[in-house]
This record gives sequence, structure tokens and C-alpha cells, in this order.
Amino acid sequence: MYILASNLRNLPIISLQTGEAIGSSHRPVIDIATFEIVAFRCESARGRRPLILLSRDIRQLATDCMIIDNEEELTEPEDIIRLKGLLGTDYTPLEKAVVADTGRKLGQVEDYSINLETCRIQKLYVRGSLFRAWLGSSLIIDRTQIIDITPKRITVRDSIVKSPILPTDAIPEVSP
Repeated sequence: MYILASNLRNLPIISLQTGEAIGSSHRPVIDIATFEIVAFRCESARGRRPLILLSRDIRQLATDCMIIDNEEELTEPEDIIRLKGLLGTDYTPLEKAVVADTGRKLGQVEDYSINLETCRIQKLYVRGSLFRAWLGSSLIIDRTQIIDITPKRITVRDSIVKSPILPTDAIPEVSP
């Protein structure tokens, strides 16, 4: 099952131990090398302080809430040393330029979908130029089409099928 990243903001975080909402999610922490969500930035319901919830500590990620074992799964950002670099870069694919491998500009990422089981970014929803937006056309790019990801842009495989080159000689007419 997939969910749009825009729907993950302000999801309640529910503790199985108490059955109560112990916090809320803000935005995902994305590993640019694997294009996976390794954690979520969140805040505690009690202290309103910024915390981190590792993806592996989530029992169930649903469209309406995140379920974890207990409040101890919410960690201070300074306590997770291996994520220090990712937390510092704060990468998000939103508003990144999307370019085809042929050099053609396709637009900017306006949203993306996440596989709830694997926490991988599965599809990019790309908003084209103003003219394309007026026509109502937008692109959906699957994870398999992505070639390269940098902090400034995402390069994808061009999907335009080129027509074969036809001979320029006139085709002789066949008489019946």
C-alpha cells in the first residue's frame, strides 16, 4: 500500500503500551543514496521538543497514524550518531528539478508516494511547466526510472519513443 508524503505530516504517533497519542510526525528523513525513509522527525505530545522516530521502530505505518511499542522509541536527534549526516542535510525531493537523461527538463517534484511496507519512495509526481499545468498534464515517475539523485536535481530515464527514420526516396506505386 502506498501513501502520499503530503499525507504523512501531523500523523498521530500511537503507543501500543498506553494506547494514547504520544506525539505527531512532521517530515521524513530521507537517505539520498537509497531513496528510503530511515526516520521521521516528530515531536512529543508532552514536551513539544523535536524528536526522531526510526522507521524500523514503527510497528505499523498507516494512512491515519503511526503505531510504535512505547514512548521510548522517540529519540533525541543528538543520540542517533549514525543519522547525524542525514539529519544535517535534511534532503527532500519536493521542489527538486526533474531532468531526463537526454537533458530535457520535465518539471519539479510536487509530491511523492511511499511504500508503507518498505518505507521506500516509490513514485514521484512531477509538475511540469506552466503550459503543461494549464493543460492538466503531469508526470508520474516510478522508482525504476530514476537514474541519479543529487541534492539539486533528479535524473530519470527518458520515456519518449523515437520514431524510426524513414527513407527519403519515394515509394514506387504498384499498379494492379
